[in-house]
Amino acid sequence: MDDFIEINSLISLLTSSENPLSANVFFIKGKNKTYIFDVGSNLRSKELINNIKSKAIIISHFHQDHFKNISEINIDDKNLYLGNYSYKVLGHGTLVDKIIEFNDGINIQIIPLPNSHSKGALALLIDNAFLLVGDALEGSKDGYNVSLLFDEIKLLRELDYTYIIASHDSIIRPKDDVIKYLEDIYSKRVKSVPYISYDLL
Repeated sequence: MDDFIEINSLISLLTSSENPLSANVFFIKGKNKTYIFDVGSNLRSKELINNIKSKAIIISHFHQDHFKNISEINIDDKNLYLGNYSYKVLGHGTLVDKIIEFNDGINIQIIPLPNSHSKGALALLIDNAFLLVGDALEGSKDGYNVSLLFDEIKLLRELDYTYIIASHDSIIRPKDDVIKYLEDIYSKRVKSVPYISYDLL
C-alpha cells in the first residue's frame, strides 16, 4: 500500500488510516528543519517522526487521531506549536494565539483558525501556496456554528494561498472551491439559530 505521497519537492504526507483512526501527517522540508503538521495515532507515523532529528511539530487540534502520538515523540517545547485548547490538554509546548511566521528556506505561517469542529485549531500556510487546515472544514456533532463559520470564511478569504488540503483525504482543493463550499453551508443558516444542522445540508 502506497501511503506516503509527495505533493511537491518540499511537501509530502503519510495518508490517514482507519484502524487505528489516524489523520494525515504532513512533512515539509525546510533548510534547517522538517516541519510536521499533526502526528497521528498509528505506529508508522510515530516511527517516521522520531527518525527525523531536526524538526518542529504543529498540531492542528487536540483530537486523538491528530494528537495521540505526541506523548511518544521526542520534541522540545520550543519546537512544539499548539493552539490554546491543545496547549491546555497537553500542558506544555509553545502556545500559538496569533499568527507566527518564520522563514527556513520556505515561508511558514502558523495560523489560529476559527472553525466548528474543534476549539483552538491551527492551520499551516506554506509559501503562500498550500494551506493545511486539519479538520477545520468539518462541523461538530451539532453541525456548523454560525458565528464560527462566518469568522472562518472571512479568514480563509483574507489569507494569501492557492490550495487547501484537509486531513482525512489527499485531495488538493482550490481556495475558491473551498470558500464556495463553506459559503453554501453558511447560506443554510436560520435566523436566531446558533447552529446549521446537518439536516439542512
